[in-house]
Amino acid sequence: MARRRKNLGKVKRYRRSFYSGPQRAKRVLGGILLLVVLFLAGWLVGPAVIDFGTSTWYRLKRGGESPSVSQPAQDPEPQPTVSPEPTPTPEPAQALGEGGWAFVGITSMRDADTAAATARQLAEQGVKYAVLPLKDSQGYVYYPSGVAAAKSSIAATTFDAAAAAEALQAAGVSPVGAICAFRDPIAPNANRTMAVRYQDTDYFWLDAARDAGGKPWLNPYSDEAAGYIGALIDEARAMGYEQIWLSGVQFPGVSGRDKANFGDTGGRSMGERLAQVLGAWQAGGVCWVEYPLEIAAAGAESPVTGAGPAELGVQNLVLRADTALDEEQEALLAQTVQAAKAGGVANVAVVQGDAFTVQ
Repeated sequence: MARRRKNLGKVKRYRRSFYSGPQRAKRVLGGILLLVVLFLAGWLVGPAVIDFGTSTWYRLKRGGESPSVSQPAQDPEPQPTVSPEPTPTPEPAQALGEGGWAFVGITSMRDADTAAATARQLAEQGVKYAVLPLKDSQGYVYYPSGVAAAKSSIAATTFDAAAAAEALQAAGVSPVGAICAFRDPIAPNANRTMAVRYQDTDYFWLDAARDAGGKPWLNPYSDEAAGYIGALIDEARAMGYEQIWLSGVQFPGVSGRDKANFGDTGGRSMGERLAQVLGAWQAGGVCWVEYPLEIAAAGAESPVTGAGPAELGVQNLVLRADTALDEEQEALLAQTVQAAKAGGVANVAVVQGDAFTVQ
Protein backbone atom coordinates (compact mmCIF):
# COMPACT_ATOMS: atom_id res chain seq x y z
CA MET A 1 0.00 0.00 0.00
CA ALA A 2 1.52 3.22 -1.09
CA ARG A 3 2.43 5.60 1.68
CA ARG A 4 0.82 8.94 1.30
CA ARG A 5 3.09 12.00 1.55
CA LYS A 6 1.89 14.85 3.55
CA ASN A 7 1.91 18.11 1.62
CA LEU A 8 3.77 20.68 3.66
CA GLY A 9 3.51 23.32 1.01
CA LYS A 10 6.29 25.24 -0.74
CA VAL A 11 9.19 26.82 1.12
CA LYS A 12 9.05 30.52 0.58
CA ARG A 13 12.40 32.41 0.17
CA TYR A 14 12.40 36.01 1.31
CA ARG A 15 14.84 38.40 -0.37
CA ARG A 16 13.98 41.26 1.95
CA SER A 17 16.30 41.88 4.94
CA PHE A 18 14.91 41.58 8.40
CA TYR A 19 16.53 44.96 9.16
CA SER A 20 14.70 48.16 8.47
CA GLY A 21 16.33 51.03 6.52
CA PRO A 22 17.52 52.96 9.61
CA GLN A 23 18.84 49.79 11.21
CA ARG A 24 20.84 48.91 8.11
CA ALA A 25 22.38 52.40 7.98
CA LYS A 26 23.42 52.16 11.62
CA ARG A 27 25.00 48.77 10.99
CA VAL A 28 27.03 50.05 8.03
CA LEU A 29 28.11 53.18 9.95
CA GLY A 30 29.17 51.05 12.90
CA GLY A 31 31.31 48.89 10.63
CA ILE A 32 33.01 51.94 9.16
CA LEU A 33 33.71 53.38 12.62
CA LEU A 34 35.17 50.06 13.73
CA LEU A 35 37.53 50.04 10.74
CA VAL A 36 38.61 53.64 11.49
CA VAL A 37 39.31 52.77 15.13
CA LEU A 38 41.35 49.73 14.11
CA PHE A 39 43.32 51.81 11.60
CA LEU A 40 44.10 54.54 14.15
CA ALA A 41 45.13 51.98 16.75
CA GLY A 42 47.49 50.34 14.27
CA TRP A 43 48.93 53.70 13.22
CA LEU A 44 49.58 54.74 16.83
CA VAL A 45 50.76 51.42 18.22
CA GLY A 46 52.54 50.13 15.12
CA PRO A 47 55.77 52.20 15.43
CA ALA A 48 56.17 51.20 19.07
CA VAL A 49 55.71 47.53 18.19
CA ILE A 50 58.23 47.84 15.34
CA ASP A 51 60.74 49.64 17.59
CA PHE A 52 60.32 46.97 20.26
CA GLY A 53 60.79 44.21 17.72
CA THR A 54 63.85 45.88 16.19
CA SER A 55 65.42 46.49 19.60
CA THR A 56 64.77 42.90 20.66
CA TRP A 57 66.27 41.57 17.41
CA TYR A 58 69.44 43.63 17.86
CA ARG A 59 69.81 42.58 21.47
CA LEU A 60 69.55 38.92 20.51
CA LYS A 61 71.97 39.39 17.62
CA ARG A 62 74.53 41.55 19.45
CA GLY A 63 74.31 40.02 22.87
CA GLY A 64 72.33 42.81 24.44
CA GLU A 65 73.57 45.89 22.58
CA SER A 66 71.01 48.21 21.02
CA PRO A 67 71.59 49.53 17.50
CA SER A 68 73.46 52.83 17.25
CA VAL A 69 70.57 54.72 15.70
CA SER A 70 68.12 57.38 16.71
CA GLN A 71 64.47 57.90 15.89
CA PRO A 72 63.60 58.25 12.19
CA ALA A 73 63.09 61.68 10.67
CA GLN A 74 59.43 61.08 9.81
CA ASP A 75 58.56 60.50 13.46
CA PRO A 76 61.36 62.01 15.57
CA GLU A 77 61.41 61.82 19.34
CA PRO A 78 60.88 65.27 20.87
CA GLN A 79 64.27 66.55 21.91
CA PRO A 80 64.36 67.89 25.47
CA THR A 81 65.46 71.46 25.90
CA VAL A 82 68.68 71.01 27.85
CA SER A 83 70.60 74.11 28.75
CA PRO A 84 73.36 73.31 31.25
CA GLU A 85 75.83 75.70 32.73
CA PRO A 86 78.91 76.22 30.56
CA THR A 87 81.84 73.89 31.09
CA PRO A 88 84.12 75.54 33.63
CA THR A 89 87.21 77.10 32.09
CA PRO A 90 90.34 78.29 33.89
CA GLU A 91 90.35 81.78 35.31
CA PRO A 92 92.67 84.20 33.52
CA ALA A 93 95.42 84.12 36.14
CA GLN A 94 95.55 80.31 35.94
CA ALA A 95 95.64 80.12 32.17
CA LEU A 96 98.52 82.41 31.34
CA GLY A 97 101.25 81.01 29.15
CA GLU A 98 104.06 82.10 26.92
CA GLY A 99 103.07 84.61 24.31
CA GLY A 100 100.53 86.26 26.63
CA TRP A 101 97.58 83.86 26.04
CA ALA A 102 94.69 83.28 28.45
CA PHE A 103 91.56 81.13 28.47
CA VAL A 104 88.63 83.07 29.91
CA GLY A 105 85.35 81.67 31.25
CA ILE A 106 82.13 83.43 30.27
CA THR A 107 81.27 84.19 33.89
CA SER A 108 84.19 86.63 33.78
CA MET A 109 82.39 88.41 30.93
CA ARG A 110 78.77 88.15 32.13
CA ASP A 111 78.04 91.89 31.87
CA ALA A 112 79.68 95.08 30.63
CA ASP A 113 81.21 96.11 33.96
CA THR A 114 82.58 92.63 34.69
CA ALA A 115 83.93 92.32 31.15
CA ALA A 116 85.71 95.68 31.42
CA ALA A 117 87.24 94.76 34.79
CA THR A 118 88.38 91.35 33.49
CA ALA A 119 89.87 92.92 30.38
CA ARG A 120 91.87 95.44 32.47
CA GLN A 121 93.11 92.63 34.72
CA LEU A 122 94.25 90.61 31.73
CA ALA A 123 96.05 93.57 30.22
CA GLU A 124 97.83 94.26 33.53
CA GLN A 125 99.01 90.63 33.58
CA GLY A 126 100.53 90.96 30.12
CA VAL A 127 97.89 88.98 28.26
CA LYS A 128 97.76 89.72 24.54
CA TYR A 129 95.21 87.11 23.42
CA ALA A 130 92.11 86.00 25.35
CA VAL A 131 90.27 82.85 24.23
CA LEU A 132 86.53 82.82 24.96
CA PRO A 133 84.22 79.79 24.39
CA LEU A 134 81.57 80.48 21.75
CA LYS A 135 80.56 76.87 20.91
CA ASP A 136 81.68 73.73 22.73
CA SER A 137 81.95 70.00 21.96
CA GLN A 138 78.48 69.39 23.42
CA GLY A 139 77.04 71.59 20.68
CA TYR A 140 76.07 74.48 22.98
CA VAL A 141 76.44 78.05 21.74
CA TYR A 142 77.16 80.47 24.59
CA TYR A 143 75.93 83.71 23.08
CA PRO A 144 72.63 84.74 21.45
CA SER A 145 73.64 83.74 17.92
CA GLY A 146 71.68 85.02 14.96
CA VAL A 147 72.58 81.97 12.84
CA ALA A 148 69.33 80.11 12.09
CA ALA A 149 70.86 76.65 12.52
CA ALA A 150 72.07 77.61 16.02
CA LYS A 151 68.60 78.42 17.34
CA SER A 152 68.17 75.13 19.23
CA SER A 153 71.78 75.15 20.45
CA ILE A 154 71.74 78.31 22.59
CA ALA A 155 72.71 77.49 26.19
CA ALA A 156 70.68 78.70 29.16
CA THR A 157 73.64 80.71 30.43
CA THR A 158 74.95 83.06 27.76
CA PHE A 159 77.04 86.20 27.59
CA ASP A 160 77.19 89.23 25.34
CA ALA A 161 80.01 88.05 23.09
CA ALA A 162 80.17 91.30 21.12
CA ALA A 163 80.42 93.42 24.29
CA ALA A 164 83.12 91.11 25.65
CA ALA A 165 85.16 91.46 22.46
CA GLU A 166 84.77 95.24 22.59
CA ALA A 167 85.93 95.35 26.24
CA LEU A 168 89.01 93.25 25.45
CA GLN A 169 89.93 95.38 22.46
CA ALA A 170 89.55 98.55 24.53
CA ALA A 171 92.09 97.14 27.00
CA GLY A 172 94.51 96.20 24.22
CA VAL A 173 93.76 92.45 24.33
CA SER A 174 92.91 90.55 21.14
CA PRO A 175 89.69 88.48 21.50
CA VAL A 176 89.85 84.89 20.18
CA GLY A 177 86.62 82.93 19.69
CA ALA A 178 86.73 79.18 20.41
CA ILE A 179 84.40 77.07 18.24
CA CYS A 180 84.14 73.27 18.18
CA ALA A 181 83.27 72.11 14.66
CA PHE A 182 81.89 68.67 13.82
CA ARG A 183 81.62 67.12 17.27
CA ASP A 184 78.10 68.37 17.92
CA PRO A 185 75.16 66.24 19.13
CA ILE A 186 72.60 69.07 19.14
CA ALA A 187 72.63 70.66 15.69
CA PRO A 188 71.78 67.39 13.88
CA ASN A 189 68.38 67.42 15.61
CA ALA A 190 67.64 70.84 14.15
CA ASN A 191 68.62 69.80 10.63
CA ARG A 192 68.95 66.07 10.03
CA THR A 193 70.58 66.58 6.63
CA MET A 194 73.71 67.77 8.47
CA ALA A 195 74.14 64.51 10.39
CA VAL A 196 76.06 61.30 9.81
CA ARG A 197 73.44 58.61 8.99
CA TYR A 198 73.16 54.98 10.02
CA GLN A 199 73.75 52.87 6.90
CA ASP A 200 71.08 53.59 4.26
CA THR A 201 68.44 54.76 6.71
CA ASP A 202 67.18 58.10 7.94
CA TYR A 203 68.42 57.26 11.43
CA PHE A 204 71.34 59.02 13.12
CA TRP A 205 74.63 57.18 13.41
CA LEU A 206 75.81 57.37 17.03
CA ASP A 207 79.40 57.21 18.27
CA ALA A 208 78.42 54.51 20.79
CA ALA A 209 75.35 52.47 21.68
CA ARG A 210 72.43 54.65 22.75
CA ASP A 211 72.31 53.15 26.25
CA ALA A 212 76.06 53.84 26.59
CA GLY A 213 75.57 57.55 25.89
CA GLY A 214 76.14 57.49 22.13
CA LYS A 215 75.77 60.84 20.37
CA PRO A 216 75.24 61.95 16.76
CA TRP A 217 77.83 63.98 14.86
CA LEU A 218 77.76 66.64 12.21
CA ASN A 219 78.84 65.18 8.87
CA PRO A 220 82.07 66.79 7.60
CA TYR A 221 81.04 65.90 4.04
CA SER A 222 77.79 67.85 4.42
CA ASP A 223 77.96 71.30 2.85
CA GLU A 224 75.20 72.42 5.23
CA ALA A 225 77.18 71.28 8.28
CA ALA A 226 80.33 73.02 7.04
CA GLY A 227 78.23 76.07 6.22
CA TYR A 228 76.81 76.13 9.76
CA ILE A 229 80.28 76.25 11.31
CA GLY A 230 81.38 78.78 8.70
CA ALA A 231 78.41 81.00 9.57
CA LEU A 232 79.37 80.93 13.27
CA ILE A 233 82.97 81.83 12.36
CA ASP A 234 81.78 84.73 10.22
CA GLU A 235 79.47 85.90 13.00
CA ALA A 236 82.30 85.77 15.54
CA ARG A 237 84.53 87.84 13.28
CA ALA A 238 81.73 90.36 12.78
CA MET A 239 81.44 90.68 16.58
CA GLY A 240 85.11 91.64 16.80
CA TYR A 241 86.90 88.33 17.36
CA GLU A 242 90.19 88.84 15.59
CA GLN A 243 91.16 85.17 15.62
CA ILE A 244 89.28 81.87 15.78
CA TRP A 245 90.30 78.82 17.81
CA LEU A 246 88.92 75.69 16.10
CA SER A 247 88.63 72.20 17.58
CA GLY A 248 86.76 69.09 16.51
CA VAL A 249 87.83 69.49 12.86
CA GLN A 250 87.75 65.76 12.31
CA PHE A 251 85.61 62.73 11.57
CA PRO A 252 84.17 60.61 14.41
CA GLY A 253 86.16 57.71 15.82
CA VAL A 254 86.32 54.30 14.18
CA SER A 255 84.11 52.43 16.64
CA GLY A 256 81.07 51.36 14.63
CA ARG A 257 82.03 53.64 11.76
CA ASP A 258 81.60 50.83 9.24
CA LYS A 259 77.86 51.44 9.74
CA ALA A 260 78.18 55.20 9.13
CA ASN A 261 76.87 56.79 5.95
CA PHE A 262 78.47 60.12 4.99
CA GLY A 263 76.41 60.57 1.85
CA ASP A 264 77.94 61.98 -1.32
CA THR A 265 81.68 62.37 -0.75
CA GLY A 266 82.39 63.70 -4.22
CA GLY A 267 85.24 61.20 -4.45
CA ARG A 268 87.22 63.09 -1.80
CA SER A 269 89.12 61.37 0.99
CA MET A 270 88.69 62.46 4.59
CA GLY A 271 91.86 64.51 4.45
CA GLU A 272 90.87 66.19 1.21
CA ARG A 273 87.45 67.14 2.59
CA LEU A 274 88.86 68.55 5.83
CA ALA A 275 91.46 70.50 3.84
CA GLN A 276 88.64 71.93 1.73
CA VAL A 277 86.56 73.18 4.65
CA LEU A 278 89.61 74.46 6.53
CA GLY A 279 90.69 76.38 3.46
CA ALA A 280 87.33 78.17 3.37
CA TRP A 281 87.34 78.94 7.10
CA GLN A 282 90.94 80.18 7.16
CA ALA A 283 90.41 82.36 4.10
CA GLY A 284 88.44 84.87 6.17
CA GLY A 285 91.05 85.45 8.84
CA VAL A 286 93.46 83.90 11.32
CA CYS A 287 92.47 80.49 12.69
CA TRP A 288 94.24 78.26 15.18
CA VAL A 289 93.35 74.59 14.67
CA GLU A 290 93.66 72.35 17.73
CA TYR A 291 94.37 68.62 17.64
CA PRO A 292 95.37 66.19 20.40
CA LEU A 293 99.02 65.27 20.02
CA GLU A 294 98.29 61.64 19.16
CA ILE A 295 95.99 62.61 16.27
CA ALA A 296 98.39 65.15 14.77
CA ALA A 297 101.35 62.79 15.18
CA ALA A 298 99.55 59.99 13.31
CA GLY A 299 99.53 62.05 10.11
CA ALA A 300 98.06 60.21 7.15
CA GLU A 301 97.52 57.18 9.39
CA SER A 302 95.07 59.06 11.60
CA PRO A 303 91.65 57.37 11.38
CA VAL A 304 89.83 60.63 12.09
CA THR A 305 91.64 63.06 9.78
CA GLY A 306 93.30 60.91 7.14
CA ALA A 307 96.11 63.44 6.86
CA GLY A 308 98.61 65.37 8.94
CA PRO A 309 98.21 69.07 9.84
CA ALA A 310 100.45 70.21 6.96
CA GLU A 311 98.47 68.14 4.40
CA LEU A 312 95.23 69.60 5.81
CA GLY A 313 96.55 73.09 5.08
CA VAL A 314 96.56 74.16 8.74
CA GLN A 315 98.19 77.56 9.03
CA ASN A 316 98.36 77.82 12.83
CA LEU A 317 98.45 74.54 14.74
CA VAL A 318 97.74 73.88 18.41
CA LEU A 319 98.88 70.54 19.85
CA ARG A 320 97.09 69.55 23.05
CA ALA A 321 98.73 67.29 25.61
CA ASP A 322 96.56 67.06 28.71
CA THR A 323 98.89 64.84 30.71
CA ALA A 324 102.56 65.02 31.59
CA LEU A 325 104.69 63.69 28.76
CA ASP A 326 107.26 60.99 29.26
CA GLU A 327 110.53 60.89 27.35
CA GLU A 328 109.02 58.99 24.41
CA GLN A 329 106.07 61.40 24.13
CA GLU A 330 108.42 64.39 24.31
CA ALA A 331 110.29 62.97 21.34
CA LEU A 332 106.99 62.43 19.52
CA LEU A 333 106.01 66.05 20.21
CA ALA A 334 109.31 67.33 18.83
CA GLN A 335 108.92 65.22 15.68
CA THR A 336 105.35 66.41 15.15
CA VAL A 337 106.31 70.06 15.52
CA GLN A 338 109.22 69.62 13.13
CA ALA A 339 107.07 67.82 10.53
CA ALA A 340 104.38 70.49 10.73
CA LYS A 341 106.81 73.36 10.22
CA ALA A 342 108.58 71.53 7.42
CA GLY A 343 105.21 71.04 5.74
CA GLY A 344 104.40 74.74 5.77
CA VAL A 345 102.51 75.31 9.03
CA ALA A 346 103.32 78.90 9.99
CA ASN A 347 102.97 78.64 13.77
CA VAL A 348 102.84 75.69 16.15
CA ALA A 349 101.78 76.02 19.78
CA VAL A 350 101.45 73.47 22.57
CA VAL A 351 98.81 73.50 25.28
CA GLN A 352 99.71 71.40 28.28
CA GLY A 353 97.61 71.94 31.37
CA ASP A 354 97.58 75.70 31.95
CA ALA A 355 100.71 76.31 29.92
CA PHE A 356 100.55 77.69 26.38
CA THR A 357 103.85 77.61 24.52
CA VAL A 358 104.51 78.82 21.00
CA GLN A 359 107.23 76.67 19.45
